[in-house]
Amino acid sequence: MKRILVFALCASLLAAVCGVSMAEEQIVLRVSWWGSQGRHDRTLAVIDLFESKYPHIKIEPEFAGWDNYWERIAAQAAGRNLPDVFQQDMQYLSLYGNRGMLLDLGPYVESGAIDTTYISESELAGGMLNGKLLAINLGSNAMVGIYDPELFAQAGIEPPGPEWTWEDYIELGRTVVDRLGIHWSTQFPGNFFHAFHHVLRQNGYPFYAPDGTGLGWTDDKLLEDFFALELQLYKEGLFASPAVRDEISSVEQDLLVTRQAATAWAWSNQIVAMSLAADRPLDLITLPKAKDQVKEGLYIKPSMFFSVAESSPHKDAAVLFIDFFTNDIEANKILMAERGVPISAKVREALQPFLTDVQIKMFAYLDLVSQHSSPIDPPEPAGHPEVNRLLDDLQAMVLYEVITPAEAAKTFRQEATRILRSR
Repeated sequence: MKRILVFALCASLLAAVCGVSMAEEQIVLRVSWWGSQGRHDRTLAVIDLFESKYPHIKIEPEFAGWDNYWERIAAQAAGRNLPDVFQQDMQYLSLYGNRGMLLDLGPYVESGAIDTTYISESELAGGMLNGKLLAINLGSNAMVGIYDPELFAQAGIEPPGPEWTWEDYIELGRTVVDRLGIHWSTQFPGNFFHAFHHVLRQNGYPFYAPDGTGLGWTDDKLLEDFFALELQLYKEGLFASPAVRDEISSVEQDLLVTRQAATAWAWSNQIVAMSLAADRPLDLITLPKAKDQVKEGLYIKPSMFFSVAESSPHKDAAVLFIDFFTNDIEANKILMAERGVPISAKVREALQPFLTDVQIKMFAYLDLVSQHSSPIDPPEPAGHPEVNRLLDDLQAMVLYEVITPAEAAKTFRQEATRILRSR
């Protein structure tokens, strides 16, 4: 009996000396994300801070660029080996959510494990699917034009205001090509999908039908004309060639960063990484409006999310990490809104004195967009990634003049409908 008592006493003293509760299980948590080198560095620093506060949890980071990231996630999902916590995008939420691979975070919000005291319901709405909260918004953002003020001045053009139109967009682009001999942009805002989605919204159409089994518009002339317009602008030199586009795999290689284009069209949170890569002042403009638009094409969206894999053996620890990432002030002083404007009002207020000029621009842009936007569409259906690849393939075929814009529009409807109905 004495030996047992002595052993117990020694064990308790050892725990006290080491500062570790004997009841705390040592956990290894896999956390995965995509992004630029700047995002990797910031996230790793936050992980160090988290591990110092929760020494019983060890984080194994996994990160990559956008394309490689989703290829790896797909392989991990197929092998039932998803990371405990992984960065999620709106276009993939249905794909993984409808297959039961994502943990419902609603009960953790209700219990307070994820503190939403300073978070509005609208900031959480983007992560909802079929009545379940499957992802936590890591920051709000919107589509944006990032431009080089020095190049605009050299071309003798003024930055456009939020009322500018697609006609203005083309005219300014031609001016840049004529006067500077560089591209206006790499391609349409965002990529072909986001740009055409913007136009559809301006015409009052969603990209997808509400049930996700078809497209949300019926007039193929809309897509045909947009294919034709891109071909025309590429031939005029406003846009880069498909071959050049294919070589760009990082923010650091963007044509705006390398001074081969006057603008880049991305998401507002990317101004941080792009300014860092360019190492010179950049500024922000809205996407153009349509002359006779029936509603605003712009919308505010979650920049990205964190989801927890339903298969995770450490769900509580995964939720703890997400809560820390979302609400911890010191962590957010490291992150500094690189993933978008923080969803916690308390965090936003705490960051104000520390914002750089670039981050002040990003916060101000979101305020501006709120006056020139309409509500976001529902998450894309599970077939969206395949539909998006189809659109990219047809875009390349049009630019290489393998098929006509009319043929591309017709083929897209046929194949996209097939894809969506097969899900």
